[in-house]
Amino acid sequence: MTTFPDIVVGAPGDGEILQLPFGVFTVRISGDQTGGALSVVDSVLGAGALGAAPHIHHGHEEYFLVTDGEVTFDTADGVLTVGAGGSVSVPRGQAHGYRNATDEAARLTTLFTPAGYENYFRAVAEAAAAGVEITPELLNALRAEQQTTPAEF
Repeated sequence: MTTFPDIVVGAPGDGEILQLPFGVFTVRISGDQTGGALSVVDSVLGAGALGAAPHIHHGHEEYFLVTDGEVTFDTADGVLTVGAGGSVSVPRGQAHGYRNATDEAARLTTLFTPAGYENYFRAVAEAAAAGVEITPELLNALRAEQQTTPAEF
């Protein structure tokens, strides 16, 4: 396991802002800053936005904290709707997806351990900025680069 090389401080408004077709994601703490130990990403999902279709991570865990609105998580065990202040922890190998099923924006903070999955969001943002059509197939290909596979329930 890697260790943090130094204390990481981010002021309000700091972070790398990524415009994705399904929301605005801000990398607050990147793996480059933590020696690969973890990364933190804030997300704003628009009304009705699909954050991620069901998938399985083989290389990291995810910890979601809903900070505003409601986020619906699709899991192999069923559908979970989590409101502001609620959290969901997803270990490696567990199928999950998430979406904003409401007509209001939702916000969440996600911690990835170890870091690296923030690079998926960067790749999606780069493709969108270049005018590439963001299809489920493209998203699956970009996820595969992060040891992530599609899942079906």
